[in-house]
Order: sequence, then C-alpha cells, then structure tokens
Amino acid sequence: MPPSPTPPVELTARILAERDRDNAQEAAVEFWFPASRKPEIPQFTEAIDARTECKKGEVMPPDNRKAYRRRKIGEALRRYREERGMTQEVAGRLLDRSASSLSAFENGYQSIRPRDLAYILDAYGVSDPDERGRLLALVGQGRQYGWWHDFRQRLEPGVLDFASLEADATRIRSFEPQLVPGLLQTEDYARSIISGAGTSLPNMRNIETGVEFRMRRQRQLAQAGHPEMAVVIGEGALLQCVGSPQTMRAQMEKIAGAARLPHFDIRVLPYAAGVHPGVDGSFVILDLGHETQLQVVALHSLTRSWYVEEPDEIDLYCRSFDRLQEMALDKDQSRELLHGIVSRT
Repeated sequence: MPPSPTPPVELTARILAERDRDNAQEAAVEFWFPASRKPEIPQFTEAIDARTECKKGEVMPPDNRKAYRRRKIGEALRRYREERGMTQEVAGRLLDRSASSLSAFENGYQSIRPRDLAYILDAYGVSDPDERGRLLALVGQGRQYGWWHDFRQRLEPGVLDFASLEADATRIRSFEPQLVPGLLQTEDYARSIISGAGTSLPNMRNIETGVEFRMRRQRQLAQAGHPEMAVVIGEGALLQCVGSPQTMRAQMEKIAGAARLPHFDIRVLPYAAGVHPGVDGSFVILDLGHETQLQVVALHSLTRSWYVEEPDEIDLYCRSFDRLQEMALDKDQSRELLHGIVSRT
C-alpha cells in the first residue's frame, strides 16, 4: 500500500504534556506517595474500577474483548464504506487489499497502522479534519505500551483494555453508591473488597495481583497531565464497614486528603437525598482526547463489565451525573462530613 502523509498521531502525548504543570502535581505526588515510598512513575499509567479485576471470565463479555479503540475505528471504516455503496470486495480492489483484511479491520480483530488508516480515509474521500484526527488519535493511543502490559498473563484482556482507555482520559466522572471508588481506595480497603467479591473467594495470589493493579492505577493521579476527577460517593459507602475500624479510618483520611487536591471534586450523596438518578448502580464516564474525541461509559456488575457506546445513552449518563452532583452535598459540606466520620472512627 503506498504511504500517505499522516497527521500527527502523538496527539494524546502532546495534550498530556501541555496540560497544567503547576503546584497541583507536586501536591498530588506528595499525597499519593509520601517521601519514604515515592515510586518512579512510568510514562503511561492507568486505572479500572471493575470489582472483578482479578477474576478470569468476569470482565467484559466476548464481543468487548476486542480492543475498544479497534472496534471504534472498525465501525467508522465500515460506515464510510457502506455510505459509498461498496462491498468489501469492491473496496478491496480500490485499496489493493483482500476483502478478508478489510473485514478484520472493520470487526476490530486486527490493528491498523496510522499510515494505512490515512490511506483508506483518503481513498474513501474522508476529508473532515476533526474526524480524521479523532481516528488517527485512536490508532496512536492504541499503540502505546503501558505498565498494564506487565499484567497480561494475570488479568483479563478486557481489564487491560479499559485500563488503557482510562490512561488517556482527560476527565473521569465516577458515581459509586456502595463502595469507595477504586482510584481512592487504600491497600487494606482494596484487599478486603477484592477478597470478598463474588460468590467464591479468589486465592491469595489473585488477591494480591488485584491490589497491586489497583494501586498502580492510582499513579496517574500524581503525574503531569493528570485527569480531572469528579466523584459522587453515596453516604452508605462511607458508613459500610469494610475490614477493620483502622482500615476504615485510614480510608476516610485518604478520601478527605484527596478532596483537598485542586483536580478533585468529591461530593457525598446523603441518605436524605432520597430517590436519585443513580439508583440502578455505579458507573464511570471517561472523556478521552483533545476536545473530548471519545466518550465511554463503563458499567460494572457482579459477573461482568460492559461499555455504553450510543451517543444518546452516553448523554443520559452525563446528565444523570450532573443531577447527582446537584443533589449531593457541595464540596465544603462533603469535606465536613468526611472529617466528622474520621473523628468518630
């Protein structure tokens, strides 16, 4: 296939480099990693909030095990081809490719190189710079080699793929009515949650893998270009005893400390709020890329996690989160409640 000039695919890396580098980063590093145990933070770090992250067969149904970015690129290529009235055989002759290779791209089974994607977009006459930039950015992000690859032999592909999505998030919005979100958990709290999740107890090795993975994902909160975090936590999550009283006290102190960081917006949804838009359970909204090139909503249950992809449905979750923030205590009131719980623990 002849090469074609390719717009920059290092979009995400550049965005992260250009984001704020003020004192918030230093404060975040000091909070998450005290001087005695500050790690060397890798270039690309990630997160996932799935409670079953250490259990094989319970994260992402089969159709979602193909890398999310590859599926989104494939869906776009199929749409462009069909809009032009071409079968895969006809498109293959135009592109000097086999129909089977096009099928692999369109179904998300095979990754595509940036220059090949640019060539196909040229052949299909896709000239919109925003659309081209969005797809080429997805290719570039998907080719990153992050720390989560160290867990390939221990965790499900869906867990790692979702982790890579969170690494590229510029904003994360999380609603959790029953548990402290994974990005805010202490090691002891996470260990108690992971060891007690599901209908059967995982072995100690899997528990420690899950704890290690959950702590590694938190490092993105202490590096340059960290995502903006908006969290709504149900009051019940703060009062539910997980582990020992010492575990809960340390956990409440960690949440209270995070609430003081400038890139965190932590609010508590009190029991008194009554019926609210999140009665069906927790969810996470990820905004990825420059000017929100892609939005993803993740839902987690006891047996699996899955993505919400339809724009109308994503918009519903965004509006629901806004409403949850309105119904929750404001940031100052939430901090007061957290300090009160710490003093009583």
